[in-house]
Amino acid sequence: MRKLLHLLSAAVVIALSVTSCTPVDNPVSPVTPPEPVVKADTARHTIIMYGVVGGASDPQIETAWEIMKPYLNDRKNVRCVVCFKYAKPEHFAGKYAKPGDLVLFELTDTTDLMKIGENYAMKWSDLALYEESTLTSIIDLASTVAPAREYTFLTYGHGGGFDKNVDYEKDQRKAQPNSNRAVLYDEWIETSAGHEAMNMYEFLRGINNSKVPHFKSIFFHNCLMGGVESVFDISLFCDYLVVSSHLLAMNPAPIRQFIKATTEQKDLKTAYLQMLSKLSPEWDKGYQGYGFNGDLKLIDCQKLLDVIDPAAKLTNRLKEIYPTQSEMLDTAMVHTYQYYNEKNFYDLEDYAAQVAKYTGDSQLKTISAQLSEALGKAILGRAEMHFSTLGDLPKFTLSVVLSSNKDYQAKTAWDYTFKEAYEYTNWHIFTGFGDWLNTTRQGPRDQSEGYQGQPVGQCFNQRP
Repeated sequence: MRKLLHLLSAAVVIALSVTSCTPVDNPVSPVTPPEPVVKADTARHTIIMYGVVGGASDPQIETAWEIMKPYLNDRKNVRCVVCFKYAKPEHFAGKYAKPGDLVLFELTDTTDLMKIGENYAMKWSDLALYEESTLTSIIDLASTVAPAREYTFLTYGHGGGFDKNVDYEKDQRKAQPNSNRAVLYDEWIETSAGHEAMNMYEFLRGINNSKVPHFKSIFFHNCLMGGVESVFDISLFCDYLVVSSHLLAMNPAPIRQFIKATTEQKDLKTAYLQMLSKLSPEWDKGYQGYGFNGDLKLIDCQKLLDVIDPAAKLTNRLKEIYPTQSEMLDTAMVHTYQYYNEKNFYDLEDYAAQVAKYTGDSQLKTISAQLSEALGKAILGRAEMHFSTLGDLPKFTLSVVLSSNKDYQAKTAWDYTFKEAYEYTNWHIFTGFGDWLNTTRQGPRDQSEGYQGQPVGQCFNQRP
């Protein structure tokens, strides 16, 4: 693995000397993946684990590595390549490397974790994991060192789902950023106002430009990535997608169970379903202690496309009846389940059901049923926590951004508008949903009021 580290150093130096991509008018278009070349050392499946957490969370991923090791004992079955950046010294609690170390190694049953900081670490705290060129280099090197018939890309860190201040081409920005998160943020890379983040387009270009432009699965062990604005972009680059629409407990039980299941099951879908079934009761503790709801779900990316038609019909019908049903549509919004009190992310299935209920519109009732059926087929499995006293649903689907037209048309920290950022997403391109946000005058309730009526799954103002 020393060779792997030397290759990475060279690849990153070259990558960082290349200028960033020019602005694009549309989201990243996936390329056709090449057929895998099967060699004597080709594994059935390789997992590329890529992350940075920060704070005091390093011991959790270290514990996961310790538990995962015994399962990674067959190079022709499942292999795992890890790229992980350690936290800052302020809250550092890791034991296998030093603050800011970037460790890159293949995790096997014989890996001496006490030596990863000695043998495999680069002292590159300023290497930005959010750079698409870095991501491409890691994928290329992992697929060279641990070639496989199929791959999973697993992120471990902080995510934020769609963020109007992040999900836009960075070279088109005109102002200083707010502190923000999108796909992955890096606490070592500071701007004048917070941490810099990898946005959706950098993430997808990093994959698209690599030797593995299409993954068998992408697994986000990151918060709030289960929104339609994110999944309809990501789903073009993988067969299966694992996401949470809530804040995700940092307990790495899902990763450990995934590694175990993947080594035991030849079919990846079966492995994921096994993982989801084994999370309780260990995983519950991360939500029960706060009185929070939580979820993790497996999505079939091909079946997800069947959500587009009813979602587009929903958009059109909402615009059609708004002139005469605005009061009832406004009421429906404030009765729709909100995943987390600090983000305007609402459950899509519940929203369709609420607008149908409060308007009594027969077309919306039909559309709601069609949307529910499509979501039910696309979501193959789920693990859920139901501990919030502020609101709940029988089951969670995908989140969707809701906003008033005033906020939708307002400028972001970067001098472009919320509308411009939103209309980059495949979700809007496929369904036109941004046109509805540009129409409705009702926005999310003031947070001081939301806890009195808005059903909320996670609320940091209310935790014990």
